[in-house]
Amino acid sequence: MKTFPQKGSALLLQIGLFAYAATILYPFLWMAINAFKSNPEFYANVWSWPEKLLWSNYAKAWQESGLGTYFFNSLYITAGGTFLAVLFSAMSSYTVAKYKFAGKGVIFFFAVSSFLIPQVGSLAALYKLMIDLHLFNSHIGLLILYSGGLSMNFIILYGFYRGISWEYAEAAFIDGASHWQIFFRIMLPLSGPSIAAVSLVTMVSIWNDYFLPFMFLQDDKLYTISVGLYDMMLKQQYAADWTTLFAALTLSVIPILLVFVLFQNKLVSGFTTGGLKG
Repeated sequence: MKTFPQKGSALLLQIGLFAYAATILYPFLWMAINAFKSNPEFYANVWSWPEKLLWSNYAKAWQESGLGTYFFNSLYITAGGTFLAVLFSAMSSYTVAKYKFAGKGVIFFFAVSSFLIPQVGSLAALYKLMIDLHLFNSHIGLLILYSGGLSMNFIILYGFYRGISWEYAEAAFIDGASHWQIFFRIMLPLSGPSIAAVSLVTMVSIWNDYFLPFMFLQDDKLYTISVGLYDMMLKQQYAADWTTLFAALTLSVIPILLVFVLFQNKLVSGFTTGGLKG
């Protein structure tokens, strides 16, 4: 009798979570199903199953609508931006967490207080900076914007490095290791779980980012997938080829789904694993 309320509560919780998951998954399933229809079939009944799977919608979205170009632009920008952002965040957070120097508290204060400033608030300064450096309408400029070291990644990795014992470094110093060797050969491997977690979050964030590419990219050949899909949606208002748009949207979601399915365990463990206290 004592365990029944607990089991009942767990069952209600599971039902609630299942219902919540269904509300999230249903729009994606509806989109994926309609991506296989012809336009007349879609307009006839948007809720029916396709009579025939039209894979040509995906080919049309990839080639004729330019999705392939947007996809590969996002692919290497996401890879490069994630690498730079995580590397600089790891270096800056490790330095602030483990070394004593003048201005250390100021750096940490600005890293935390930067979250109080919305991205729109710094837009004018970023726009002027990109123009002056001749990086406007450039993938290189976009990568630089993504590579900032004082971000949420800094806060997460700072807490992790604070928990790693400094005895590792002391032992390495005795053996003649330099500060760079200690970071890249000892501290960075020890922070592997957290590095993996922040890398996945950063990867998803850059892949889905619409604001910065929209503001700083003007040439449609440079568009990332988020801006490219918006451009396709505007064109569909006149072409009314919605099934091709659904196919493009489905293809854009697949990489993110694969990332979460393959690395969800690393994502969870990365935010819960800490180093030895010291």
